[in-house]
Amino acid sequence: MEDGLGPEAAVVAALLGDGAHQAVADVVRARLRMMPEGSQALAAAASDPQDPKARRLLTAAVARLLASDVAFAQYLATTELGKPSESPSGPQTVQLRTGKAGAPPAKNPRTVQLRTGPRPEGPATVQLRMGPDAARARLLAGRRSSAGIVVALALVLITSLVALGIHLSSRPLLKPGGPGLAHAAQPLRDPSLLRAVLPGEGAMPIGWRVQRAPESGTGAGSGTGVGTAGPLPCLPPDACDLQLAYATVTFASVSAQTVEFTATAFTSPETAARAFDAMLESTPGEQPTAAVPRSGDQSALRIQGSGTAVALVRVGSTLLLVRGQGPGAGLTAPGLTLLTQLFAERARQAQDGLTPDTSARGTAG
Repeated sequence: MEDGLGPEAAVVAALLGDGAHQAVADVVRARLRMMPEGSQALAAAASDPQDPKARRLLTAAVARLLASDVAFAQYLATTELGKPSESPSGPQTVQLRTGKAGAPPAKNPRTVQLRTGPRPEGPATVQLRMGPDAARARLLAGRRSSAGIVVALALVLITSLVALGIHLSSRPLLKPGGPGLAHAAQPLRDPSLLRAVLPGEGAMPIGWRVQRAPESGTGAGSGTGVGTAGPLPCLPPDACDLQLAYATVTFASVSAQTVEFTATAFTSPETAARAFDAMLESTPGEQPTAAVPRSGDQSALRIQGSGTAVALVRVGSTLLLVRGQGPGAGLTAPGLTLLTQLFAERARQAQDGLTPDTSARGTAG
């Protein structure tokens, strides 16, 4: 970071420059444009990048974004732009020598060497150096204490097993009615389970309302797929019986943008992966120029014109489709990724046997 306190200064520098980290800066820029104050701050700073007041306003907008959207702040922290800067002074070494003060160094000095600061080639190290007599004494003491260490490790193991038994007593290790671990992802065969994956108005960013009510059902349909109501066609085409259920809903924002969520469940992750490949091959559009975060087990993004983007995600045995459309840059590739991550996490929760409750309500639409 430029100021050493947070990523805001480095983000602003990337937003107003043309150097490194431009891919991540494009993601931040698209997210800021979804906020009224962020869009205004971007415009003011872009018109005069050297204006101190404009830079302060943009820095404040970035800070508000990271404070209000914890998930996005966590994503930024995983990028090079959000990582702490390296210490300019490099590694430092401190040597501590035992013995009488003022005495000359012994032939076999007893020293402790501590190295502080970043070590690009590996983790920090502590080096201990002592004379032969001290080494033999430590060896004998270690042998005498080995029995005590074994007893201590046994107690730790027993305590862990007891804690594990208490934890497992609150839920079965195996799912009732069939094999498999209780936390293993399971196909969403029931349309009602798949419908719960769809976000409601309470889970969407502020300003979004349902435009087309949720629909769900079983099997596959005869539609063309992207942008059509009802179930997706057979994916893969030769395995209609492996397509279990679907659910879909469409939202609209106050800025005339729309986003459609469609979830389709398959019998296995392998079948869902084949369906992902088939859908991606049949989806027109271009790949985004800016790097976007990955979602789920597989993900891809296609840009169709200036105001439409389609995201495909596979989470376990479920295929997710998110289609955003509208004027401006609010729902192009980077912005749509935020809603796609929301959808993917809800699908993950449902397949883990949890009630989907992931929400983006704290963000601006």
